[in-house]
Amino acid sequence: MNSPKINLIIPSFNCKRVLFRALDSLLKSEYEKYQILVVDNGSRDNTLDEGQKKYPMIKWIDAGSKNIGWGGSYNLGIAKSDSKSDVVVFDSDVVATPKMLEKLSTAAYKNSGVGIVTPMILYLNDKNWVNQAGAEVNLWTGLTKIGWGPKENYKKAKPVQNSGTVLYIKRIVIDKIGGFDNWFMGYLDPDYCLRAKKAGFLTWYEPQAVAYHDQPKDMKDWAPRLLKRSYITMRNRILFMRRHGKNLAVFLLFLLPLTAYYIYLGFKYHNFKSIVESLKGIASGFTFELTKNRKIKLDVEQIS
Repeated sequence: MNSPKINLIIPSFNCKRVLFRALDSLLKSEYEKYQILVVDNGSRDNTLDEGQKKYPMIKWIDAGSKNIGWGGSYNLGIAKSDSKSDVVVFDSDVVATPKMLEKLSTAAYKNSGVGIVTPMILYLNDKNWVNQAGAEVNLWTGLTKIGWGPKENYKKAKPVQNSGTVLYIKRIVIDKIGGFDNWFMGYLDPDYCLRAKKAGFLTWYEPQAVAYHDQPKDMKDWAPRLLKRSYITMRNRILFMRRHGKNLAVFLLFLLPLTAYYIYLGFKYHNFKSIVESLKGIASGFTFELTKNRKIKLDVEQIS
């Protein structure tokens, strides 16, 4: 099999330090046929100017002064990428291993039914603990279960319902279902994986491909971070379930204790604003207009 060309798309917003670290890791890749595209969303930390000088071999895309979010960045990057290449969407706070791209690509073409591949994602500060090894959203309750735990428990390659953070997407998937939905961030990746599944493609977890995620592992560290995104997380969970859930009435029953949990966290960490934002997110989730087309167009003018 001829190795396909890969376009790596990385969204950027005021994250120069971790972005440059991610680029340094990707430039050490042992895979030869790849191009990195950074989509900068109006960063105010001089990311674009410094990045263009330090990494002239990388394609820098200025998304303008308005932050178009993760979904808009992915779509703009895909729209401006080689139309025949496969795509890897890659979060800026991730560090790649030299063989990651090679292993992802190999896994993608072992089985013609595979459309998306995700690596074993370990914690950057604990490389023996899995941050994500695929994920699954219960389509009745909306509760999410992520492959998380000791590395030795996740050494088997397998199909998974969805994943995020790093996704290898074959071009045939993009040709069939288009880009990501315009949800800004949160639940974009699971939604894309399930849309691909409905179009006949598998999402595959490949443990031989490895990346490291710079994310907190302890609840006392990640809970406050979660609360900062309470609006978008609550809203997009509902959008996801409106599109993919089996029964909204059942989901509503589970939404009540989930909302209570967010309220509890808001009081525990003295983030009372997050409680209001959670409730706003719920209201928006039931009124936001979902994209009806099965294929989401990659229209550069609409994105930017």
